[in-house]
Amino acid sequence: MDSGTWIVLAVVVLGLIFEFVNGFHDAANAIATVVATRVLTPIQATLMAGVLNLAGALAGTAVAATVAKGIVDSTKVSQDLVLARTAASLEKLAIDVYATAAALLTTPAIKDAATMFAGHHQQHMDALNGVITKAGGKAVTEQNKAVYDALIAPALAAAKTEGDAVKLATMLEEAAAQTYVFAGGALSTPALRSTIMTIGGVEARHAAVLHIAGMGQTYEEVFPGDRAFFPGDNPLAGINGALITT
Repeated sequence: MDSGTWIVLAVVVLGLIFEFVNGFHDAANAIATVVATRVLTPIQATLMAGVLNLAGALAGTAVAATVAKGIVDSTKVSQDLVLARTAASLEKLAIDVYATAAALLTTPAIKDAATMFAGHHQQHMDALNGVITKAGGKAVTEQNKAVYDALIAPALAAAKTEGDAVKLATMLEEAAAQTYVFAGGALSTPALRSTIMTIGGVEARHAAVLHIAGMGQTYEEVFPGDRAFFPGDNPLAGINGALITT
């Protein structure tokens, strides 16, 4: 037999030894009271413990299920992966939009900002894909087609000037930031929630820079009605297929 087979056999033997030792300790603890009080003789108690311990082991996994209950909620983990995939697909969409709109940009400062923002989106996508693959999922490499078809494609087709490109980028950044605000309240995994919130904060800053430096708006226009909170509803709710489930 090769070394791998020997290792497997050794693990099995050690497991059986452990179960045997653990079993006679458990059995002794279980029957100590009834033997000490002479409710049962040692032989009767030992037979009872042996039969019932074996029956319990074969009866099912109720104990394991009880112990595991509340530790991992598969429904919430699945929802977290859907939100992470959707976010990653939006990051890919942003990268592609900046690349496409670059031809319309003429002002050096705006071109530099767009290059920086596209780099941020690449880092955000990489971070999200790291979370996805660590959880056993497949990394996202395609843009969010549903959002592209519903929002981006019409705007790209109509974009003729640098101002049009900046408005498009601003709309995308705000939609992404609002998506992250919504996701922050829906996620169950603390590490992913932290990642989502830090990304959302940066993309909200992207939008603010584009509003002020790119579109020449005042702070009052950036914060209409003295708005102190970013909208927290799901901006993708009305777009069929926007959530990336696989």
